[in-house]
Order: sequence, then structure tokens, then C-alpha cells
Amino acid sequence: MGLGEVTVISQFVQVLNERPKSSEPYQVLLAQLDPVVRRSSQDEEYRQNLANAEEIWKSLKQALQNSKDSDSIQEVRSIYHRCLRGLFILMRNLSVNNQMIPQQLQLHKVAPETFVKAVMKTICYDEMEISLYVAASSFLYNVTKSTTDFDKDTFESLDVFLGYPLSLLNKSEQILYPYVMLFLNLTYSDEFLYRLLRPREQTDILYELLMQVTSMQDHNNDQNYWAHLSNKGEINSLDAILMKIFTNVVTNESLGPYLQNARSNDHKKFLSVSRISQIIVTSYENWDKFQLTSIMSWCFTLMQQTAQETEQYFQQKLEEEDKAELLHEQLNICLDILSNLSANEQVQQYILSYHGLELLISLLRTLQQNLIRINFYKGIDGSIKSIKVTNSNGDKIDDKQLLDRRIDLTTNQIRASNFPGSKSFIIEILASLAHENDIVKDKVRELHGLELVLSNCLIDDNDPFIKERSIVCVKFLLKENAANQDFVAQLEAKKPVPDETLSDAGYEVKIGTDGKIRLQSKN
Repeated sequence: MGLGEVTVISQFVQVLNERPKSSEPYQVLLAQLDPVVRRSSQDEEYRQNLANAEEIWKSLKQALQNSKDSDSIQEVRSIYHRCLRGLFILMRNLSVNNQMIPQQLQLHKVAPETFVKAVMKTICYDEMEISLYVAASSFLYNVTKSTTDFDKDTFESLDVFLGYPLSLLNKSEQILYPYVMLFLNLTYSDEFLYRLLRPREQTDILYELLMQVTSMQDHNNDQNYWAHLSNKGEINSLDAILMKIFTNVVTNESLGPYLQNARSNDHKKFLSVSRISQIIVTSYENWDKFQLTSIMSWCFTLMQQTAQETEQYFQQKLEEEDKAELLHEQLNICLDILSNLSANEQVQQYILSYHGLELLISLLRTLQQNLIRINFYKGIDGSIKSIKVTNSNGDKIDDKQLLDRRIDLTTNQIRASNFPGSKSFIIEILASLAHENDIVKDKVRELHGLELVLSNCLIDDNDPFIKERSIVCVKFLLKENAANQDFVAQLEAKKPVPDETLSDAGYEVKIGTDGKIRLQSKN
């Protein structure tokens, strides 16, 4: 490498510092820079030599630091931005071959500062301004591929830099792809995620990004888009990037404070981010132990809060559908995540360590006592001909006001006030906890959870498949546990347990030679 390239960049240092009021000096700079940029794009050896030259990088840094805010004259402003873009394109090319030197020189800090200084006072979103942003983002993407340290000063300019194109993301793919690729790199940094997810007064960049990219898709709402995304057999590159971004978000412990803040101040945001988190977590299986612990740190806390509020809701006999809808959705989001993850030993230990078994059985008891069991009877054509509604004791309910609060009788849709699906989730989690775990089996009996599970071994349209899940749970609770088997045998003697339930679980009731009632394995 000769001295020519250093000389060219050094001229930028001088001219950008002086900021001429006419376009001619900038045109001269561009004419000198253009062949260097072109050759760095096409000649691998040349690019490698430049990328390894610390003097080149130092000159580029000084040029950016000498830049100032844009001129008010449009012609001068535009060519000034062209000069900055030329420098960023050169930096982008060189950073393909070398990220270490620009990182050491903290160019990942200087780059966003330069853009903010040059653009943010007089934003106009014209073609050159957007092109400048794309060039700067592309360089930052390259230089942040490996671990990059961030400090408070870096974040101040980075926040503004990342906020600049939010209103454009759903309109311009030119800016969208470099933006989300850079954003993905940044989410691999714990410092960045801590900053991104901590409650503060600035624009919520994460939420705005999610809303903007979602609005580009042909779906009714954000939840539909993410659900569709998680079910697609093949996803495009943008979809893959978004999935990776949010995977990094849901496995970061800072998501907990973020959701807590949204839960208190912006329920729409809270539900949107919670729904997406639910879909991401439940559509992936191979979480490692650290990721599972991070997910549980925010999910289980929300579960505890929502369970407590649900119990208070029923204690106060509110019957307020709006409040019930919020509680029901929050509860089922948490329960769905826990039911999907509870097969993992790490998650089981977490739940048990934080008294989750007691929490789940208490919540199941509250729901059992307050929800109504619903059975729809359909005709040959599939239409609903009649409805049978009973309480937890199996007594028929004829209270029309209660029925109307729990079922939309015009459409036969079960309302959120009857918390559809919640009991089924809980029993599935209990089954996972009880599987091959004698301590849990005994604890469920001691907490009177065994009766609750047995009482749900019936078809209930409020909780599809709850009978099947309850039978599996009973099977796990009884297997090789004499105390639980004796308990159910005595319970059967006092209050008959449906024969098919025990049979499906692999047991039958027998009277021994001593006259005692026992459960016996059919095998």
C-alpha cells in the first residue's frame, strides 16, 4: 500500500473540519476517493492490505470525528452526505477483512456519533440521507460481528442512531435489512440488551421494531404474524433474522423488568411482547440450561403475580369480563410456556425450588371451585343442539345470569371469564413434575392435589383434552407409590371414582383377604 490512500483520507480530515459552503471541494474529494472505494470492492489483496493498515483506520476515524452537522443549503448538504457515505462504504469494505483494528479504535462508537451529528438536526429522509444510513449500518454490522464492548457514551448515540429509521422500516427494504442485521448482532451483547430492555423515557426501540416489521406482513395482528412465522416450513432471511433477534431477547434476564414495566404502564405493549415471547419459547425445543433459567426468571415471576391476582379476582366475586380477559390471557401465556418447558429437569427444579407445586395446586383448586364445567352436545350436522353445565360437584347449573357471564349463548363461545384451557395446562405441568419423582407424588397427595386431578378426569369443553391429561397425570402419581394408591382406593370406597379413569390409568380396585381396599396394577 502506498501513501496515496492515506493522503486522500487526510484531505477529508481537513475539508470536513472546515465545512466549505460550496460543493466544489467536496466534489474534488469524491473524485479522489472513488477509485479507492471501487478497488477495495474488487481487489481482495488490495482490500486486505488497506484493512491491515492501522494508519488508514486512524485517518478514517479522524475524518469522521472532524465532521460537523449538515449545511442548510440542500446542494451542499447532499454532497456533504455523499462524502460521509463514501467513507462509510470504504470502512464497510475494509471491515470485511479486519474487525479488530476498528474495534480497538472504537469506530463502533464514532460511526453512530458521526451520523447523528450530520443528520439529526435537520432530518429529511431523502435518498442520500437514507443511503448514508445504510452505509453506516453496513459498516457497524461488520464491525460488531464479534464481541464489542459498549459504554454509556456509546449507547447515547447508538439509541438515536437506531431510532432514526423506525418509521421507514415498513416502507423500505433498502434500510430494513441492514438495520435488522445490525440489530441482531447487537442483541448478542448483554450490555446492549440490558440497555434496550431497561425502562426509560426514550423511544422503546424493541417494541417499535416489532410493530413496524409486523405491519409489513399480511396478518391481522402481531400475534398472527409470529404464530405463522413459527409454523412455516421454510422462512425467508428476514424471518430468520427476526426469530433470532427475539430468541436472544426472551433468553435475557432483562426481559423481566421490561415486562414488569410494560405491565404497569402499557398493557397493550405488555400483551404484545408476552404473546410473541410465548410463541418463540414454545416453538423451539433445544434450549440450554442457561437459556431455560433466563426464560423462567421472567415467566415464573409473571405466573406468580397472575395466579395471585386470579385468586383475588374469584375471592372478590368480581365477574368483570374485561378484567377476566386480561387475567386469563396472562395466565395462559405463562402456563403454556411452563407446560412446554416442564419436561426439562432444569425447569422442574426451578418450579419446585420456588414453591411452584404449591402455587399450581392452589390455583387449580381456585379454578376448580369457581369455573363451570361445560358440555356441548352436537347433532349429526355438527351444530350444537344442547348444553349441559355443572359445577365442581357435578350439580347442574340453571342460573341464567351466571351462564350468560360465562358463555356467549348467541354464538356458544366460552367467555374468558370461565378461563378456558387454564386447568388443562396446570394438570399437564403437574404430570411432568410427578413423572418418576416420588417427592412430588407425595407432595401432591399432601396438598390434596390428587383429588383435584381425579375430579378432572371428565370431558369438559372448557378444557379440551383435560380428561386425557388428567388420566396421564393420575397414572404418574400412582405409579410405584403405595401411599397414593391406598389414598385413591379409600377415596373410591367413600366416593366412587369413575372406573374408566382408573382403568385408563392402568389400575383396578381390589379387596384384599384382610378386607382392605387396594388399587392393583392391571399388569
